[in-house]
Amino acid sequence: MKKITALFVMLAMLLGVGALADQQAEMLLNAAVSELGYTATKGGYSKYGEWGGKAYGEWCSEFVSWCVARADEVYGANMLGNDYPLQTSCADGAAWFKERGRYITVNGGLRGEEGQFYLADGVSVADRPYIPQRGDLIYIEWYKYNRLDHVGIVEFVTQDADGTYLVHTIEGNNHEIGPTPTEVRRYTYRLDDPSIRGYGVREGGLVGTALKMGSQGEEVVAFQKNLIELGFYDDEPAGKFGKGTETATKNYQKKRGLTVTGVADCETLNAIADEIEQIRREAGEKARQKAEKEAAAMLETAKQAIAANWFGEFDPYDEETAWNRLMADITVLNVDQKEKVYLSDGPNGNRKTTDAHRGFFFGESVAVRVLEEQDGWSRIQAYNDYDELEEGWVRPGRLRTVTPNQTWGMIIDKRTQRLYLYKEGKLVTELLVSTGTTKGQNEDYCETASGEFLLISPTGGFWSGNLWCDQAIRFNGGDLLHMVPEVYYGENVGVNPDGTGDFSVCESALGTRASHGCIRVQRKENEDGYNHTWIWRNLRDVKNIKIIIWDDDGRKLKETEASASMYYNPNGGEKFHADQYCPGVKSRYLPLTEIKYSMLARYPYTALQPCSSCQAPERPEKVATWNAVIDQAYEELGLQAP
Repeated sequence: MKKITALFVMLAMLLGVGALADQQAEMLLNAAVSELGYTATKGGYSKYGEWGGKAYGEWCSEFVSWCVARADEVYGANMLGNDYPLQTSCADGAAWFKERGRYITVNGGLRGEEGQFYLADGVSVADRPYIPQRGDLIYIEWYKYNRLDHVGIVEFVTQDADGTYLVHTIEGNNHEIGPTPTEVRRYTYRLDDPSIRGYGVREGGLVGTALKMGSQGEEVVAFQKNLIELGFYDDEPAGKFGKGTETATKNYQKKRGLTVTGVADCETLNAIADEIEQIRREAGEKARQKAEKEAAAMLETAKQAIAANWFGEFDPYDEETAWNRLMADITVLNVDQKEKVYLSDGPNGNRKTTDAHRGFFFGESVAVRVLEEQDGWSRIQAYNDYDELEEGWVRPGRLRTVTPNQTWGMIIDKRTQRLYLYKEGKLVTELLVSTGTTKGQNEDYCETASGEFLLISPTGGFWSGNLWCDQAIRFNGGDLLHMVPEVYYGENVGVNPDGTGDFSVCESALGTRASHGCIRVQRKENEDGYNHTWIWRNLRDVKNIKIIIWDDDGRKLKETEASASMYYNPNGGEKFHADQYCPGVKSRYLPLTEIKYSMLARYPYTALQPCSSCQAPERPEKVATWNAVIDQAYEELGLQAP
């Protein structure tokens, strides 16, 4: 599927946007043609209605959306929600096109839809009827109640010898000229058939509607949103063109040197469309440049991590691979858990560095790799307190081998900010964590060291400023695994009635890098009944549990299907989510609004950042640029990329 999608993208680049639109039409119509002859039952059941949520309901809209979804599935495309609406009613489908400026009326359309014109030259649609294109949607009114009753797909248009245009369609559930029970069939209409009310077109920017005092509807909503984006309107886009919208329109026209009328005419709409398009291009380019800059800065770090081969790619749900790694013996420094063993720059006892946070590893719990032996000395490697791979020499007899606990093991992935708990080869649960922050004044020192460690001793609670960190278990000198902290704002201020501090601040950061180097673990029980208190009560005294802190340097980001559903809060939300009911979002904003993953590359979604609470994937441009850097790192090292 990906190869097919890549081919379409390549063709679009070579031949232009129109080529891609033609490919979309072909994919949709191939799906529709394959359904010709499908017949609903006498009781009205259809698979399209069932797919849309009403198995025995009307299904013309559901048939169209089903075909789009089927084309996406077969060809690896991403049209549903991007190029065609997910519609369960004709009115909703037309409204979707109208808000995007892609709905063209016929014969004045329904009442309230008059005044549409072509943006290219200002000619009225009533004076020059639109000739539909292959893949457009056709909307029909049968019963003269000033509403849309039916929708189909335009297959092609022909012209008779006398000049009459004929529109050929594929439709489902046509009650008026179709058989009973209804079925999927081909139909033909004269272009001037009075039942045709409009078309949802594949190309934007074709038409506009003159909007003025008293206008209302989706076109006004879209116009008001554009004025808001350009800073000329600060009210809600309610879809009614009143005094406030008229004033905003006049202000825009005056500021841009246009004729000041307060009417959104052809000149005004074209000017606004040009500005919005420029904003969209700049937003997309800005997001891409930011991702490229961040990825390029990590090239040398990625090369170092790949060359050292401490981690590589990782899937916590691959239980066999994870468990084998957890059960492998490790080498540690044979001194007390809080003692530092300083490295030498050679097998001679000379200190390598006097930096406060470099040049040593803690004893007893920190796994090191032995790289070579010389004159009874060992050259070892591990991650230091700055999360840097460091090498040096240690004296003879300072090393010993430890066999990890054979029942329990933990992996903490710094990329997903999750703790994965394993028992006897099975993943039993996962918990939210916060490892050390990589932002701020002490970002290097605060980042949690990667590597392999042993949970070595329970230390209990401790203060870190005004944070009370309870149920701590040591794994690397001063780095501890502990419950998410509670904040105290003074002797009484901010303390809850039950005597506890305020957990909300640190809990809201779970799933992100936020600690000072320790690992904060969620306090609230997950669906499996686990939390940090469970770990404290059941595992604090279990000896030699291996904990792997999995770095993300040198690892590719996970790719997400373009058609995957993401969600966001259109009322000022700054993040996108993998869960429509994300627990990190206030309930009044739920359920969140659906978009497709690929839409994140389009304005206005270019500013949205992934939500850590529901493990939303990284942004598409970040995935693409970062993975390209990883490939480059492997290539420069002369290694085969995974």
